[in-house]
Amino acid sequence: MRIVIVGAGIVGAALADQLAARRGGDVVLIDRSSPGWGTSRASFAWLNANQKQPRAYFDFSVEAMREWGDLAAEFGEPSWYQPVGNLAWARSAPACEELVERVDRLRAWGYGAEVITASRAQKLEPNVMIPSDAQIAFFPDEGYVCGRRAAQALVQRATSLGATLITDKEVSELVVSQHQVTGVRLADGQRIAAETVVCCAGWRSPELLAPLGIDLALTASTPGSGARGLTVTIGGITPRPDRVIHTPELDVRPNGEGQLLLEASDIDRRVDMAGENDPLDGCAQELLTRARILIPAAASATIVEASLCVRPLPLDGHPLVGPVAGQQGLYIAVSHSGITLAPALARHVAPELLGAESPVLRHYRPDRTSTRIPLRRADGGSF
Repeated sequence: MRIVIVGAGIVGAALADQLAARRGGDVVLIDRSSPGWGTSRASFAWLNANQKQPRAYFDFSVEAMREWGDLAAEFGEPSWYQPVGNLAWARSAPACEELVERVDRLRAWGYGAEVITASRAQKLEPNVMIPSDAQIAFFPDEGYVCGRRAAQALVQRATSLGATLITDKEVSELVVSQHQVTGVRLADGQRIAAETVVCCAGWRSPELLAPLGIDLALTASTPGSGARGLTVTIGGITPRPDRVIHTPELDVRPNGEGQLLLEASDIDRRVDMAGENDPLDGCAQELLTRARILIPAAASATIVEASLCVRPLPLDGHPLVGPVAGQQGLYIAVSHSGITLAPALARHVAPELLGAESPVLRHYRPDRTSTRIPLRRADGGSF
């Protein structure tokens, strides 16, 4: 009755944690590196339901945000979970209009959102330069999760409950017998038998699934696809902002280790268009320059790390979760917004793997046919 999970990012880690509580030693988690060391580590990891539509997807994201609070309570309010709020502003007329409309919609849906003055924003974030002519909004229930540390904590609890963790081993193929997935084979030739294999491999999932004839509705991680971006960690900033901040030029949040994490949508597009071996130094320096303008204390800041983040982007913007028709023993759990959704996904997926279908996940089956245009943020990015 063994369940093998491929991928120990935040989604795989959360699922291993849920399953270990039910099945203990029947759970095996495999990762080509270490838990949380891929996209979960490099992601901006904004915890939110801010731009999630339609309503069912919004409600699922709000549920997931609450799940994070419950999960953090179980771990004794760890530093990797920070519901510190999100301060955002816009300056161009179209962007200002969109922000106000979004706040109105979110308020109507019962979400914490309000338009605020520049003076109040300055009180909320005294260590940031707040423009007096901007349209500003505050979302008090949002925050961030340090994905790598959260994944490590979840995996540690799963292994304490009997789950097996295999690291630094790449799954080279899924083992199939008469249209039944019966396990995985590692790159070193080792075979691990399983009743069910769960693919939580994020953007690498298409490569793993393609030999089975599964064309996963996921954006290819190639130049110009929108899947790749850049996050930069900077240090040497005191005092620092306390919240997630979104501006037209820069997105900023603390990283829980006395540093700041930076990202910008236009820089992401520049990085996304570059080749695999193009240096990131120039883009990283541009993010640091913008941080020095936004945050006075960043004048002497230095770059600690620049990370290429490759995101799994489903074509219609929604999670790909569930069994695959005609391929018994295989289950897929791949999603953008994986940081936000992980604990709720895991709570719904675990019972499905044990035989109880989740009505929530029926919207997100991986073999659904979709002709919808991928959802886009106001700044042009996917979400």
